[in-house]
Amino acid sequence: MKKTAYIFYLGLILLATACEKKDPFVDRVVSPLLFLVIDDNGVASSGLTTEPTVSAKISKGVTFTIKLVELDKTNILDNTKGIDSIAVKALPIALSFRNGAKIGDLTTNDQGIAVLTKSWVELGITEPKAGTTLLLSWTGTYKDVKFTKNTRIQGAN
Repeated sequence: MKKTAYIFYLGLILLATACEKKDPFVDRVVSPLLFLVIDDNGVASSGLTTEPTVSAKISKGVTFTIKLVELDKTNILDNTKGIDSIAVKALPIALSFRNGAKIGDLTTNDQGIAVLTKSWVELGITEPKAGTTLLLSWTGTYKDVKFTKNTRIQGAN
């Protein structure tokens, strides 16, 4: 009888420890937009990475270019139409360092693109070198949903 009780309690302990725990790394609100960061060569990030990194030449100013689109999934099951990308127009976005220091404000144009140019000195880097990295945060609100996207700009020759 004692052996059965021990097995029963062991089973309860295993059952209790097997409960699903909340994942501490994904307590985020899903962004209502696809957020693309465009580098100096006009190449956009895939939008699927958690923290896209784009390059900026150290020999000139840093140009921050983003493109914001909303994904219309109305026709997702129709293979002749699929998902549509709709440019988000006139959306204000704040750009800042991760420590909260503001760099500037941008507003998207009719194509969903916003551009801001700053010198390396204005960004606090007096002697930029290849590999210099800036950690950035972009914040805004779209359809009453606040979002933040973290990115990196890396200096290149």
